[in-house]
Amino acid sequence: MTDFGTSTGSFSSFQEKAGTIPMPKEENGQVSKNGEGLQESIKECDESGQNETQPVSPLTFPDGGWKAWGNIAGCTLISLTAFGQVNAFGVFQAYYAVNQLSDNTASEISWIGSVQIVLLYISGLILGRVLDLYGARGLLSAGCLLSTFSVLMLSLSKTYYQIFLSQAVGLGLGVALQFYPLLVIPSHWFRAKRSIAVGIVVAGSSVGGVVIPIMLSRLFDKIGFAWSVRAMALMMFVLQAISIPFIKERLPPTKNKKTFDFSALKEGKFLSHSLSGFFSAFGLYTPFWYIELFMESRGSSANLAFYSIAIMNAAGVIGRVSSGYLADRFGRFNTLFPVASLQAIAVFAIWTTSISVAETIVFCIIFGFASASYSSVASSCVAQITTDQSQIGTRTGMFMAAMAPGILAGPPISGALLSLRSNKSLSAEGGGAGDYRYLWAQFFVGAMLVAGAAFSFITRMACSRSTRVRV
Repeated sequence: MTDFGTSTGSFSSFQEKAGTIPMPKEENGQVSKNGEGLQESIKECDESGQNETQPVSPLTFPDGGWKAWGNIAGCTLISLTAFGQVNAFGVFQAYYAVNQLSDNTASEISWIGSVQIVLLYISGLILGRVLDLYGARGLLSAGCLLSTFSVLMLSLSKTYYQIFLSQAVGLGLGVALQFYPLLVIPSHWFRAKRSIAVGIVVAGSSVGGVVIPIMLSRLFDKIGFAWSVRAMALMMFVLQAISIPFIKERLPPTKNKKTFDFSALKEGKFLSHSLSGFFSAFGLYTPFWYIELFMESRGSSANLAFYSIAIMNAAGVIGRVSSGYLADRFGRFNTLFPVASLQAIAVFAIWTTSISVAETIVFCIIFGFASASYSSVASSCVAQITTDQSQIGTRTGMFMAAMAPGILAGPPISGALLSLRSNKSLSAEGGGAGDYRYLWAQFFVGAMLVAGAAFSFITRMACSRSTRVRV
């Protein structure tokens, strides 16, 4: 459930940073619907003569055609293969625990997935400039080659340090190279239909999170780990090699070279929203990492447990698409707080009390939906609380960086709590309804998500104290 779909705000920021597209005027913190005021803004810029570049009319955005949709198709396939395998790390976590890394703790194994994902979150701070120099195809090609090479090295890895270098570092960097171009490209070709285009690309990561776990679960027993991973490498390389020629940027490079906006630290709404992301990040990925092992502890067969991650990601597809619609209709912060709360409710009300496989599957569906919704809406909220439109990209990167510590440390902390509880639990070797090894980790995850939801509520009320206002 990587946060690839995080940001309509960051998608739209590229044009705004480039200084070529005046943004629609805002009324009460809300951008006017259907781009009202855009033409007036363009006219004002023309009359003032202060713009260094000629404004681009919104009519120049293709918003369709084979080139535009070809870009979206290419981005979607890369999203499916690159971020799909990131979302499938729970399969590797469970496999390593009983095979190559059976002597390592759950916390040590989870560092592999955490480092891989955190590289995505911090990559945007530097890759924007690299994108200006080498273009989208350059970064995507480098990412494709590095990712494929790293997965092939993973198929040969036997020890912890070998797996860490190939999967956490090598594959993490490869996917990170592809992350920022996929954030930027849709905004080059779509404006009126951008939500649809972004939704398609974002859904690709969740679809990959469904396909890859099922594929690996079928192949591990039939052809072994090494050849299963090589099959994944082949799929990644072929689909990405086909996709890259269809992808091309069309707008000038960004002029705003800032990587950090210190003025944001003086704004209460941005700080509280960043704290929401910071705390929520500690709990977002732990269920994805450990749900397969938890299913087995509740009496599930290994085959059904494999599907738990696919179920969570399938629910995430619905969450990503529906949350965008709800945010457009009712307001971003009006959507963010309920889905942030739903994550915490799912953990405390369902996961901690699950004593059967059926209850765990219900948790997978609800948490998968809520976590994907939160990830999709949270970063797009940054644009709404940013006054200077040229700083949207910078502040989105700052928000994602605020989530990085939780993404890096959350699953390992949960793994350490799991190991500690296992050493104290009388039923550590048992399983079933009497197995409470996961309880401390579940409480930790739930507490972090409650804190994240609380700061979401604070930010919502800071925008407007009226509950009937669309914010």
